[in-house]
Amino acid sequence: MLPMAHGRNVPRVTVTAHVILFSILTRESAEGTLVDISRKGVRLTTNQSFRRDQKLALNLTLPWDKPPIDVLLAAVKWVRGNQIGVEFIDLEADNQASLNAFLQSWGTL
Repeated sequence: MLPMAHGRNVPRVTVTAHVILFSILTRESAEGTLVDISRKGVRLTTNQSFRRDQKLALNLTLPWDKPPIDVLLAAVKWVRGNQIGVEFIDLEADNQASLNAFLQSWGTL
């Protein structure tokens, strides 16, 4: 588990996993790699350009034997080079439950 920084109150766990990002505005897609995850968001790397406050949908393929987790709405909170921080805004209940189960299995809840 990573230490919390910048006033965060949610533990994050380092994980390498595939993510597909969809722009809500343009419906364009991009691929990336998760760097870390929490119940409130992710940090990921991508070769695509994103801007702060851009709205996205995400498809997270986590390293376990469960279906990918779909995030219906998320927002880019920061951009640093090829890394972006994304905050979850809307997850359906079953996807939130899957995310919580994944985090619990990695010892972060």
